[in-house]
Amino acid sequence: CFKMLASSTAALVEGYRELGRVERLNVMSNVNGALRRSVLINMIGRYSNIAIQLVVTAILARALTPNEFGLMAVVSVIAVFLSFLSEMGLGPAVVQFRELVPRQLAGLFWLTIIVGIGAGGMLSFAGPTISHFFGNDAYTAIANGIAVNIALSCWAIVPLALLRRRQRFGTIARLEVTSAILSGLCAIWFAMNGGGVSALVLKSTSNAFFIFVLCFVCARPSLRSPTISKMGHIFSYSGYQFLFNIVNYFTRNIDKILIGKFFGSVQLGVYDMSYRLMLMPISNLTHVVTPAIQPIYAEHANRPEIIFDSYRKLLRLLVIGGGFLGAICLGCAPEIISLGYGSQWMGAVPVFSILSLSVTIQVVLSSTGSVFQALGRTGMLLTTGIISTVTTVTAIAVGIYAGDLKTLSLLVVASFYSNAVQGFFILSRFGFQRSLKELFAPCLRAIIGVIIVSLISIYLCDQIFFVGKNLLFSLFSKILIIGGIYFLMLCVTGDAMFLRRAIALRSKRVAT
Repeated sequence: CFKMLASSTAALVEGYRELGRVERLNVMSNVNGALRRSVLINMIGRYSNIAIQLVVTAILARALTPNEFGLMAVVSVIAVFLSFLSEMGLGPAVVQFRELVPRQLAGLFWLTIIVGIGAGGMLSFAGPTISHFFGNDAYTAIANGIAVNIALSCWAIVPLALLRRRQRFGTIARLEVTSAILSGLCAIWFAMNGGGVSALVLKSTSNAFFIFVLCFVCARPSLRSPTISKMGHIFSYSGYQFLFNIVNYFTRNIDKILIGKFFGSVQLGVYDMSYRLMLMPISNLTHVVTPAIQPIYAEHANRPEIIFDSYRKLLRLLVIGGGFLGAICLGCAPEIISLGYGSQWMGAVPVFSILSLSVTIQVVLSSTGSVFQALGRTGMLLTTGIISTVTTVTAIAVGIYAGDLKTLSLLVVASFYSNAVQGFFILSRFGFQRSLKELFAPCLRAIIGVIIVSLISIYLCDQIFFVGKNLLFSLFSKILIIGGIYFLMLCVTGDAMFLRRAIALRSKRVAT
């Protein structure tokens, strides 16, 4: 009897374990499916927006002068920083904490109204000072216009976060594209009628206006009986996020400040233009992935094992995608620089090639912030940001002491890898309570393959095919060669089949 009872108990326990395993697999499948669909929607919206912006900018570039674009650029730098500060980390907090009641959401919305007015007012009051500093009265009017933009962008924080929390990525993509079209038409009409630099101000401000109005209409946030009581955990979460944003902004811009100070404007121009070009593939890939991570993973914040299993697959995808972009940048550096900036910029090829060594790691590392947010660990995110700042500033200081731009660029790349190691270690060890080896186990073969293809791409960089006759032919030849080698690598490592399964949009009916 005891043997039968023990056998039955063991069978029952094993049955419960199997049910738990099946449930976990079903949940993870739903998470991965939602993430896949969201990334696709974000990709369509992102690239549609880019295409519209390119068309609008091309038209405005023919109607306005470089001087007018320069006037706008000066104030935009200040405006970006103020917008950055006014966000206060509230957007991710609204997405994360789904227990917020309408009264609390109303309190956060009215808080952004006050902060937006304050931030916009700061820029407006600073307008005369900016005009005096640069010796041009036009900056006062520009500052007043951009001040409205800052206020509207701040007011849209809560409605936009609500749409993200509800995973209405299609709605967000449509309203962003609609806003881009309407603001672009307003700017073009104004520029064609002699609006000058005011057309650029109108483009920026009207885009913020349309996004705010459309987000407000779609999200319908409550405005009645606002309160911010019993929200200490919300402000703690957003406070860490806010501090991280400041630290990250400083880390991302300190290199340009120091290079401009110690190396001069010419060296800064080479570095900055190379860095911007290197960032283009990174931003265009990560900006369609990272917005979907927190809203989807936040639903399972109390089950980190689900997030861990899904994130391991996402990391594998990012390694594959980032590895291909990095290989193209490494192998096609002369063609990319020449086509992007002209033959007079060929001196930037070595710096661009060195910076391209960080493309893959930056693509992969860009996902960690959203995962920290989804786990509710913005304090850890701030810790990684502070360590990254120390590492990056040290690397830049050593590079400046060496007195060579290429050495500095190589040290900056080394700092990216160092920051990736500490960032992923903190995430895996303290965020998931897992080892770094467990986190990257599915990616190991892909990482080795990416390293091999990158080395081949570095060799191909100097093999310029018919550059003197046809630069595009040389670029496409290299892309085909690198792409073919990369595909063979994926087949050998087994990542080709994984990639096929991962991107397949399979529709499954889920019982509700």
